Amino acid sequence: MLYFLLHLSTFVPILAKILVSSWGLKISWLIYLFFSYILLEHQPFNGYPVKAFSNLQRQAECCLIGSLFVAHWVSPMLAPFTFLALIKAKGIEVDSLSYAFVFFLLFRFDLFQIALVALSIMSALLQDTEPILATPSGWHRACTRRVMFRSVQVFTLITAYETTYTRVLLLICVGLLKFAVFLYTPEENPSNIEHKEGDPIKFLQSRRHFL
Repeated sequence: MLYFLLHLSTFVPILAKILVSSWGLKISWLIYLFFSYILLEHQPFNGYPVKAFSNLQRQAECCLIGSLFVAHWVSPMLAPFTFLALIKAKGIEVDSLSYAFVFFLLFRFDLFQIALVALSIMSALLQDTEPILATPSGWHRACTRRVMFRSVQVFTLITAYETTYTRVLLLICVGLLKFAVFLYTPEENPSNIEHKEGDPIKFLQSRRHFL
């Protein structure tokens, strides 16, 4: 449960973004959360494996990056239309290199954003380089890596084009939330690790993923 809640806490600040963003970006964030939830369930559906939903979530994240870019440089009302690309993206696999490249859309001459974009690109390139071992130690390592990399990537999204004050506030809130989860949630030690090659690591080994 620890890794699952640490991962889930990464997405909590998005709820605040939905409240304060323009209507165009509200829709974009909601669509992104929907696809993130589908992957979080970690279940095959309608004949599609978990790997397919992982790729779909990555496509949706690329569309969200496009939405943030369009909202900042063009118009917030046009932001949701980037998700129309998902209609044409069926069957297209977004590899780590392509995923990392999309983060360049968030590049701006802002030291904080430059650093986060660079970290996101590095994490995108590193997250698929290490095979997941179906052992307790391998599971702990894979969970730690996924929580860490996804935290960096999602934090980059929620702080893109924000003021320094907002970024610091979000950083403190996310840090405190993760610290509370780490402090009050017991760590799992599963003996039998369930993992399918090509799927992201499954956080809840002893039960079905559900919210």
